[in-house]
Amino acid sequence: MDKKYKVLFDGRGLYEQEIIDVILENRGIKDVDHFLNPKKEDLLPLNSLYKIDEARQVVEEGIDSDKSFGIFFDVDLDGVSSGAIMTRYLRNYTDRVSSYINTGKAHGLIEQDLEQFNGIDILIVVDSLDKNTSQYEELHNRGVQIIVLDHHAIDSNVDYDKYVTLVSSQREYDNPNLSGAGVVWKFCKYLDEYFMNDYADEYVDLAACGILADVCDVSEDSKENRYIVSQGLKNLKNPAVKKIVGSYEFNSKAILFSVAPLINACCRIGRNNIAMQLFLSNENKEVLALKKQLEECKEIQASELERILPSVYEDFDSQNGEVLYTFIDTEYGIGGVIGNKCLEIYNRPMFILKDCGDKYCGSMRSVGYGDFMALCNNTELAVLHGHEQASGIEVEKNKFEEFINVVNQQLSSMEQTTSDEIEVDCEINIEDMTRTLVDKVKEINKISGAGFKPITFKVVNINEYGIGSFKQGKHLVITPSDYIQLIEWNTKADYEALEDNALMNDPIEVIGELDSGFFARKFMLKVIISDLKVGVA
Repeated sequence: MDKKYKVLFDGRGLYEQEIIDVILENRGIKDVDHFLNPKKEDLLPLNSLYKIDEARQVVEEGIDSDKSFGIFFDVDLDGVSSGAIMTRYLRNYTDRVSSYINTGKAHGLIEQDLEQFNGIDILIVVDSLDKNTSQYEELHNRGVQIIVLDHHAIDSNVDYDKYVTLVSSQREYDNPNLSGAGVVWKFCKYLDEYFMNDYADEYVDLAACGILADVCDVSEDSKENRYIVSQGLKNLKNPAVKKIVGSYEFNSKAILFSVAPLINACCRIGRNNIAMQLFLSNENKEVLALKKQLEECKEIQASELERILPSVYEDFDSQNGEVLYTFIDTEYGIGGVIGNKCLEIYNRPMFILKDCGDKYCGSMRSVGYGDFMALCNNTELAVLHGHEQASGIEVEKNKFEEFINVVNQQLSSMEQTTSDEIEVDCEINIEDMTRTLVDKVKEINKISGAGFKPITFKVVNINEYGIGSFKQGKHLVITPSDYIQLIEWNTKADYEALEDNALMNDPIEVIGELDSGFFARKFMLKVIISDLKVGVA
């Protein structure tokens, strides 16, 4: 167990509710009942979104005048969910709705061929905002009305209102952490209120997907997000999400580890249209076929990562600078996922770059230096766009060496604020795992993500156990009793060594999340392992 853990609370031998009470107190939850049961009143007034009524007027006039609508999707799960909400909603009023999506990891209308929108009267762009207004201006001059429903940072120097009706959670709104899908869903709720319908509630599951997948705050301080997510998790309707989740419980983990990875892989492989079609389809056979195509994209991604990662590791191992960089040769947009994997190993800022003609472009990942994107942009030698510690990057080739030198120089005078300790909520004995405790933990973890990570446990006193696996050894299963499983997904365990440990009753302990479910028609309590240690004293 190379990682260091700090256990916040020793719950061994305590009653289930005692354990829960202390954990939530340690987490700083002030109103436990409200936290666990978000209220409708947590939803901010619909008309508090700036210019929402202007956008409503455009849509209403378009429906009344039988105008044609175009919905332009962004490419991640928040973007696909946003587009699906808007498209499905409008189809309740008109069949003159067409959907479009970018290719690869591109965002917004920049570099889009505007001829594809010929015949569209009203274009609704969701979950993206262009850095300049040139494309908006061109469409505006052609007579196209444009609505942008978004949540990204707005450059105050750009006069968006001259060409588009911009409704954004970043415009004088009390919940700037609302994602694109959240903004779109609230816009549809506003239309419902005006038209006296209730269509929008059919798509709240997609709003939940967008909020969670876009790493938006779901802490106690973000009550609106928690309410929307709670409603979404109670009302799974979308056929695509249903099929992806399958028999598993629809919760935060299902969205983050089942739905989002498929959509992300599809985008990285450049087959975004599949994701869009999937989220708009209602036919079971079509949904199944499209889901299979997404899974094929994920397999292509895995194969490409297996090919490229060894050379990236070799490259990084040879570098001594404060920041790491590497150049990859691939047709796919997998720089971000490579960065995520390498960040876990190297714990340093890094750039994963491709040759893009007269410039390098790719992904940035960082940890421990605050707003690293701003630090890089302030050099005025590169352009980064995205989030503080995870973004895209473009830098001219003739400025690259200077850029790296400047960043290295700045970082050399800064202290990286990461901790090598990982906090674990509670330590329990294996015999403390009861269904009551697991059920209580699962209810809390149901809405988890940014601002409120899932509750984790250190489980000890595991002395007698069996070793097994499923999916041809891909996943490890340790069985300390006939009703408890300890599961490590995508394990790298040495099965032969573990079987020897089990034979000798060598004690083990695990770090992970408590879970439950059926296995071979038998209900089991589970620990989903994030780390395993053998031979504990």
